[in-house]
Amino acid sequence: MKISKVLNNNTVIVNENGNELVLIGRGIAFKKKPGDPINPAMIEKRYGLSDVQLNARFQEIIVSLRVEEIEIVDKIINKAKMTLSKKISDSIYPALCDHIHQTLINYQKGIKLVNELLFDITRFYPDEYKVGLEGLDIIEEETGIRFNNDEAGFIALHLVNAETENGIGTDKIQKSTKIIEEVLDIVRNYFDKEINEDSITYYRFINHLRYFAQRITQGVTFTDDSNDEMLLNMMKQSYQESYLCAMNISGFVKGRYDVDIGSNELLYLIIHIQRAIFNS
Repeated sequence: MKISKVLNNNTVIVNENGNELVLIGRGIAFKKKPGDPINPAMIEKRYGLSDVQLNARFQEIIVSLRVEEIEIVDKIINKAKMTLSKKISDSIYPALCDHIHQTLINYQKGIKLVNELLFDITRFYPDEYKVGLEGLDIIEEETGIRFNNDEAGFIALHLVNAETENGIGTDKIQKSTKIIEEVLDIVRNYFDKEINEDSITYYRFINHLRYFAQRITQGVTFTDDSNDEMLLNMMKQSYQESYLCAMNISGFVKGRYDVDIGSNELLYLIIHIQRAIFNS
């Protein structure tokens, strides 16, 4: 195996069966140049991301990273893959590497960022937040630095983003999180009632709202189906209050985000609202 490109003393690019791989090892590229062979015993990590652009972005970021930072990211992602029952996109590698690197730089400069969405993150993404908390332990083990829970929330947002296809961006995940809270506020205010957050119906409602909100932020078109009209009329009679609440949500989304949620989504909202309010 020969070097195609040297990124730094600890990182090289090789070509294997037509695919670029990033190889990492302490001193693996010391006094090496393209064309030189690699000592397999020095390889500690190898990465071959699925997308060419992701791979290029990963290489661009990894040049500036210390081996300890790469180790932190690797451990957090492995923890997420073992813990979360969701597919994690390769987009997590460059995104989380860049985030951890900048977070450590900010710490050295005395800059502390406040996560204004932390409360919502703990409620809407509890599994990802738990991994984020474990990430704090990993960072402390590798660097001796203990970050507060705001950082666990930021890590959780990166994980949520990586659960979307190819990653939609943490800015859109933050917007989605706000949309979830806005919808829940409409439901609470309409019924003048708190939803039991320990119930399975609440958990299912939140899971549905996660994808609902992400579709809004991505501008995905919601579907209308003529067959839904009969069901909507039935639910209007059977679940009148839940129907009216769902219509309020529909009007809000249209007015705030200029998105028509469609009849199919309206049906799902009615069902989830009914269960969360009356069957929890």
